[in-house]
This record gives sequence, C-alpha cells and structure tokens, in this order.
Amino acid sequence: MPGIAVLNMREKLDTMVDNDADVSARKEPDATGERTGRNWSALRYLNLYRSVVAVALYSTNFLGAHLRPFGQIDPQYFLFSSIAYVGFSVMAVFAAAWRWPRFKIQIHSQLVIEIVLIAVMTATSGGVQSGLAWLMMVSLVFNVLVMRARMVMFYAALATASVLITQVFDIWFGAETMSSFGQAGMFGMAFFMISGGAYVLVERARRSEALAVLRSVDVQNLAQINQLVIDDMQDGVIVLDSEGRIRQSNRHAHNLLAGCDKAEDRTLAQYFPALGQYLEQWRLNHEIQFPTVILGERNEHFQPRFIAVGQARIFGAVLLLKDMSRVYEEARQIKLAALGQLTANIAHEIRNPLAAISHAAELLSEDAFQGQGRLLQIVLNNTQRINHLIQDVMALNRRDRIKLERIELFQFMHDFMSDFVMVSRIPSHCITWECPPEAVLCFDLEHLRQVLTNLCANAVKYGQGISGSVRIWVADMRDGVAIHCADDGKGVSAEHLPRLFEPFFTTDTAAGTGLGLYISRELCLANGASLEYVSGSAGGNFRILSLERACRDQQ
Repeated sequence: MPGIAVLNMREKLDTMVDNDADVSARKEPDATGERTGRNWSALRYLNLYRSVVAVALYSTNFLGAHLRPFGQIDPQYFLFSSIAYVGFSVMAVFAAAWRWPRFKIQIHSQLVIEIVLIAVMTATSGGVQSGLAWLMMVSLVFNVLVMRARMVMFYAALATASVLITQVFDIWFGAETMSSFGQAGMFGMAFFMISGGAYVLVERARRSEALAVLRSVDVQNLAQINQLVIDDMQDGVIVLDSEGRIRQSNRHAHNLLAGCDKAEDRTLAQYFPALGQYLEQWRLNHEIQFPTVILGERNEHFQPRFIAVGQARIFGAVLLLKDMSRVYEEARQIKLAALGQLTANIAHEIRNPLAAISHAAELLSEDAFQGQGRLLQIVLNNTQRINHLIQDVMALNRRDRIKLERIELFQFMHDFMSDFVMVSRIPSHCITWECPPEAVLCFDLEHLRQVLTNLCANAVKYGQGISGSVRIWVADMRDGVAIHCADDGKGVSAEHLPRLFEPFFTTDTAAGTGLGLYISRELCLANGASLEYVSGSAGGNFRILSLERACRDQQ
C-alpha cells in the first residue's frame, strides 16, 4: 500500500507539473499583452501631458510683449513652432488611441519631433537660459521605461546635440555669448546622468518584478504540493484561526466532520463540540493529552492533537486527527505475527508426540474391553481435533507461498463438489451450485480448494440439512469474479459480526478451532482477493471477490 500511495503521489505531481507548464505557456503571451497594454496607456498619458504643455506654450503668444516669457528673440518663429507643437501633440494623442502606426514607430518618431520642436522654441526664446530645454527631460525619462540602454543614451546624446546647436545659432546671431556654452554643457550632462540613472533604477525594478513573479510561482507550486501532500495523508488535518474557525482542511478531515468548509466561516465547536472544548483546554495548557474521539460514518477512533501556528498560540493552531484504528490494526498484526510464529513452533513440537499417542490409542482399541473402547475413542477424537488445529496453524504460516494459475471455474466446481460431497458424507441434494461456463479465476488452486472447503463445511454445519440447504454460485462480473457460499441457517448475529474473522473466535466451543474463517480470509488476501460476509441475507452468505483481469490478459 505505501508503494501504491507513492505512485499515486508521483502521478498527481506529474499532472500538476504538466498543468503548471500549460498555464505558464498560456501566461507568457498574456504577460506580453499586459506589458504592451501598459506601454500604450503610458504613451497616452505622455501625449496628454504634451498637449497641455503645447497649449500652455501657444497661449503665451497672446501675452503682452513685456509679459511674454518666451519667444523674445523671434516671436514669429516661436508662434509657428508652438502651433506645430500643438498640432503634433494632437496627432500623437489620436495615433496612440488608434494604436497606429506601431508602438516603436510612434515612440521614436514622436521623440525626435519633440526634441526638434523644443530646440526651435528654445532658440527663439534666448537659448538654454529660457529653461525650455528641461521639457525634453520628461520625454527622455519616459523612454527609459520602454527602450534599451543604447537607445536611451542615443536620445540623450540627441537632446544634448540639439541644445548645443541651439547655442551655436544664438551665438551666431548675437543673442548669446560664448560663456553660455558652459550652461549648455551642464544641460547635456544632466540629460545623460538623469537618463542613465533612471535606466539603472528601471532595470532594477524590472529584475525585482521578474524575481517577484518567479518567487510567486514557486510559492504557488509549493502551496499546491503542500496541499497535495496534506490531502493524501491518512490523518485528518484542520487549520484553525485564533477564534477557532476552520480555514483549511484536507479531504479526510472534510469527510470526518461531515463536510467542514472554510467558506462557511464556522468554528470547530459548531462541527464537533468536544473538539471545540479540547481546543479551549489546549489554549490554557498546551501539554495536555486528550482521549480519543469517535468520528465518521464508521465510528472510528481518532486521537486529537493540536500544534501551535507561530510562536504564539493565540494566532491559530493545526488540529491533527490520528486514525487509531490503523494503530490498533498494526499492533494486532504484530501480535498475530508473533503469536503465529510461536504457535507454529509449538505445533511442530506437538505433532510428533501427538501422532504417537494417536497410534498407540488405535493399537489399544484392538484388544480393549468394552468399557475401555469408549475411552479410547474419546482419546482418538481429541487427538484428531488437535491435529486439525495444528494443520490450520501450519497452513496459516504457509499463506505467502502462492502459485497463481488460471482456473476454469466450471470444471473446478464440478470436481470440487463431487469430492466434498464424498468426503463429507452428506446427501448430494443438500448442496446446489451454479457457474457460468466461461468463468475463470486467477488463484492458487490449493488455496481456493481450502477456502471453499472451510466455507462449505460451515454452511453444512449451520444449515438446516434439507434439499438445497447450501447454495454456491459464481457471478462473472466485468472486472472480476464473485463466488458466493450461502446457507439457510440463522446467519451471523450482529453482535458477532465485528469478531467474525478474528483468530480463535468461534461459537462452536465443542468442536471449532476459530481459525477457519481467519485462515480463509488470509489466503484470499494473499491471492489478491477478499473474503467478506454479506449482510441482509436470509441465512449466512460469504463472498469471495477476486479481480482476475490481469490473469486473463496473460493468456
């Protein structure tokens, strides 16, 4: 079973990884589209900013000559250039809204046109002293967000060159002196430093964002793996907050507490008051040990244990519900294994002296008097009973020696019933059997013979002994074969059902050993089948259920 659980876990993990790969493949185009949408949105805001600045610059043309802040050198050229800037900004707004032409064409062309127009307005307003050159800085910083490092430096150089050329024209026409070149150089240095610094900061932000995305994916995968591991746990796991509300639970706990769901925002005490009381007691004393509780439809025993979440217990807790039935079953298996080894050794040592006693009793019975014959018969009967018990114990220790083979059930049932009726010395009309001609079973032949012998012997013992009192039929199902052995007796009482397959449990204390059904079930399990009692029948009804498709496919 652990190996099967590991395989199931690996299959689920592989499925989850494949799903994550598909999701990542789908998210990559989505991420690119989202980034493109952000670029277009930023470009629209930049164009709106340009429009506001262009209108503001154009409006200064209507101020008086002594109030006009720009265009003192050549008002006419400043007017034409401001009108061109307004028209350019309006066209840029519509181009960004229509997303035509492409984004890169728009961003490059708009930046070049804007640098040229601002340079012209700067030249007509007295050079760098007018401060209009700073308007280039906004566009340069914006382009850092969408361009590579080489292009950022290229446009910083272009803006610097435009400022220097503007100064050359102003000096040529006598509007500026040679000393203004220093101020123009400072503008150029500011362009390069601010563009480069902004690019470094943006790249760091991009790397941090990419790292955050990768970390978020890792966290999501880790959360999925943790949830998968928790769901596959045999124990119930419930996560509680500081107020005792259920925030998360695995499938096992969900079934135990009748569908607890964190979406309902209910507390643990509302689902199971006893566990709610345990939680309050644990908050007062986290070293307290709690007794087992009965949960689930099968009324199984679970050991509750609380674990603090974080360093302070008031922040919440994790409730573990350990399935004690598995612990009890493991302890019982260990006990039975030790008992089986001990009884096998004892049986081996008893068998030889028991054979000598039985042989001596048979010899004495030949020359015994009338009164002694009855006593010797008692000795023989009890030695035979002890010998049967020894055979059962030794057969139990040989249950792992199986030889699976493909059994044609119709022919097998015909031969088995003939032998059983003859050996048991019962009327043949007391037992009826049915079997489809095509039914096959993958089973150890001797094991199947022993299991059916035990079941039929019990059916004959507890049946009414009339015609058709014992009925055996084979049901050939789609995925396996079911062999039923039923009688018309009183059946098994409800109080005896829990101990029906326990070793040494019997209701026939005079002649029964209590190992027949236990050995039969162990042999069925060794052959990949199951033996169970079918409740609700008029009498006793036992069923052997075996999945024989693998054996059929080998043929």
